[in-house]
Amino acid sequence: MFDIESFEFFINSKTSKKMANLFNERLIPLGVTRVQWIAMYYLLRYGDLSQKELGERMDIKESTVARLLDRMEEEDLIKRTNSKEDRRVKYIELTVKGREKIEELLPEGQKMSEFFSKGIAEEEISVFKTVLQKFMENIS
Repeated sequence: MFDIESFEFFINSKTSKKMANLFNERLIPLGVTRVQWIAMYYLLRYGDLSQKELGERMDIKESTVARLLDRMEEEDLIKRTNSKEDRRVKYIELTVKGREKIEELLPEGQKMSEFFSKGIAEEEISVFKTVLQKFMENIS
């Protein structure tokens, strides 16, 4: 009989949700959500991105990105500008406040990574990443 609790997808999904929730709980008192932190991370790393590009990097729908960006714009973390080539395209850039915030909070990602991987050898982490990459290839 199929056992969901030994199914890789279920184990991964359950673990990912717990990790995401814990990271979110750590960030909220610092003034941002986990999803805002991720968006600001990508904008810091890659520079201005279109709304579509940011959604693709974050692997979330454009409508979800739009709502996220609305909140971030209200909080003066990002600024939207229209593309010169196509008025329908909006580019997202960090504001000074947004850049300062993500630079201040960037180390939180490292802290969470260290916390989650405590007691796990680098070799095991490497195998884990390889397996996850193979799962992604199978999905694609």
